[in-house]
Amino acid sequence: MTTPATQMSSGVDDTELRREGDRIAQLIEDLASVGGEPVRHRAEELVRRLVHLYGAGLAGLMGIFGASGFAETTKAQLAADPLISSLLLLHGLHPDPGAARTLDPDAPSVQSSAPTTLVQIDLARGRGDSAGRTE
Repeated sequence: MTTPATQMSSGVDDTELRREGDRIAQLIEDLASVGGEPVRHRAEELVRRLVHLYGAGLAGLMGIFGASGFAETTKAQLAADPLISSLLLLHGLHPDPGAARTLDPDAPSVQSSAPTTLVQIDLARGRGDSAGRTE
């Protein structure tokens, strides 16, 4: 059961999402142990392509819903949900350039139309980190 502190406005439990990330990383490790590095690389490519596909879908939604701009209350709601906000930031789609600071106070400010850092997902650890590389 989730508590209000762990329940996001998107209706997803933060603990459940962390378990999902850990499970994805474990599945890739399992595939690598069965099929070796070539299988690991294929699984990682599959994850990258799925993330790209979902990012393109999010971009389309943001284009439709934000065609005339986002109200400040909408920007605040997007920034308040860690899952939604991080996904929008990951794909350079967040309408609030300062939203990255909400999730990470040490993060550089990012313009939503031109992200300055590349986010990498460490599949072995199930974590994302900013590599500091420009696109």
